[in-house]
Amino acid sequence: MSTAVVSPVPGQGVGARAGAFICNYTGRGTSPEVVCSPKTTSNGHAEKVVDRILRPIGLMRNFKVIECSNTDNCFATVLKGQRFIVYDGAFMQKIEEETETDWSAISIMAHEIGHHLQGHTIDGQGGQPQKEIEADKFSGFVLHQLGASLEESLVAVRALGNERATPTHPARPARMGAIRKGWLEAESMYPKSGMTSKPAVAVAPRPVAPSPATTVMRPPVVAKAPSAPRVGTVGCVSGDCEDGKGVFVYPTRERYVGEFEEGDKHGEGVEYYADGKLKYKGNFRDNLRADYGVYYYRNGDKYMGSFRQNVPNGKGIYYFADGDRFVGIFQNGQPTREGKMYSGSGAE
Repeated sequence: MSTAVVSPVPGQGVGARAGAFICNYTGRGTSPEVVCSPKTTSNGHAEKVVDRILRPIGLMRNFKVIECSNTDNCFATVLKGQRFIVYDGAFMQKIEEETETDWSAISIMAHEIGHHLQGHTIDGQGGQPQKEIEADKFSGFVLHQLGASLEESLVAVRALGNERATPTHPARPARMGAIRKGWLEAESMYPKSGMTSKPAVAVAPRPVAPSPATTVMRPPVVAKAPSAPRVGTVGCVSGDCEDGKGVFVYPTRERYVGEFEEGDKHGEGVEYYADGKLKYKGNFRDNLRADYGVYYYRNGDKYMGSFRQNVPNGKGIYYFADGDRFVGIFQNGQPTREGKMYSGSGAE
């Protein structure tokens, strides 16, 4: 059976050779040289955890998960063209016991998966702080989708992150900020907690009220996004996604095409569902829908009007798929009594 000698690389932790990408979650070097085999099989529990992480974003596992004792870590790497996530079972169990939650181990695995999915392990540039930030943000996004609270998403990096930055890893506060940003981004797209007003992205209840006539609505516009990037591609796929115009693909396969400022959606932009259909067209502020915009619901309904903090807020028109519409004032995503309901024929 062939073996892979995994030995410490100064400044990078565990590595097969200098210059290779090996993320180790803590950013700390490991001790003794470790010998693992690329043919080593993982235990069923670890594979189930990985598949659980991938399920919400619709991707299949295209890397091998192996257990390698004495590494006291979990890391992503590539060896002879094969992508691996290598973990120390005792280390993972220890962090779960210390934090008293299995979300810590899940967030570590999600972080390493993020490195593979964002191409960090194959770009030939080795470990970099920016890569760790991107993987942490991915972890926060995915843990939200799995049902973890923001605090549960932060527990691992709070326990294991370095207080000071290293050549390959940012300091703990920066990593916590990245996880928080990913979690809140998922929350803004798919509200689940009590932190955000609901239902911003759900079918609004049909308002009960009389109302003034307006023009008969046309069927909601359904537009196609630019040609989809290849499966597995996430992150900024073209343009400038920091301070300019670009295209960003989320782990859910949804896309944003528009203006960015300091890495956030800011200015004019368009969001697309995973299947390419138009989701929202309008303005953004600090990553959230704001000012004027049009939101296209999956069931054929459409809202056109003012947004604040990602939800309808202010004057707007809600078009129902059956032709009825509500014209009036919205607050925290819900219609208020200050408005009127019209039938598709224009009658109140």
